[in-house]
Amino acid sequence: MGNIFTNDNQLEEWVEAAGAIQDRFGIEKALGYVIGEKFYNLVDTLHSARKIMRTINEEQKNPNFNPIRVTKYKDRELVTNLDETYENEKARVIEAEGLLVKFVFLINQAFSPHEIRKYFESHPRLGIHGYISTEEQHEFLVKHGAIEHSIDTEIEDALIFGDMLKYFGVNV
Repeated sequence: MGNIFTNDNQLEEWVEAAGAIQDRFGIEKALGYVIGEKFYNLVDTLHSARKIMRTINEEQKNPNFNPIRVTKYKDRELVTNLDETYENEKARVIEAEGLLVKFVFLINQAFSPHEIRKYFESHPRLGIHGYISTEEQHEFLVKHGAIEHSIDTEIEDALIFGDMLKYFGVNV
C-alpha cells in the first residue's frame, strides 16, 4: 500500500457501502456515491499529481532552476525540495493509476455495465454534493461560496469526467 490510502481495503469498503446505499436509496444514489464521489476523487488525485509534476517539469527547464524553495511565514521557514516533490508525485500517479484499475474492477463486479453506462449517460453532478444535494441546495451552496464553481472548475470536471469514462470503457 502506498500513500493515498492508509486502509488497504478502502476500495472494497466503498463498494460495499455503495451496495448498502443501493439497498436503501436506489442505484442512482449508490453510483453517485461510489463513482460520482469516490472514483471522481481518486481521478482528481491523479490529475492533481500530474499537474504538480508538469509545473515542476516546466520549472526544471529554467537554466537557473534551484529545487530548494524556502517559504517564510512569520518566524518560521518551510523548506521544500521540488525534486523530492516531483518524485513523490510521480509515485502518487503510479499508485493512483493502479488503484483506479482495481476500483473499476470492483465496481464492475458490484454493478452491471448497463447501470454504469446509464449513470454516465445521465451526466451526473460530481463530487460529494453531486448525489446528495438537490439542484436548489447545490445552487445555494455555490451562491454562498461553499462550493467553488467557475469556468476552471467546469473544465477540470470535464477532464476528470472524460478520464472516468475511459477507465470504465464507456462512450457517451
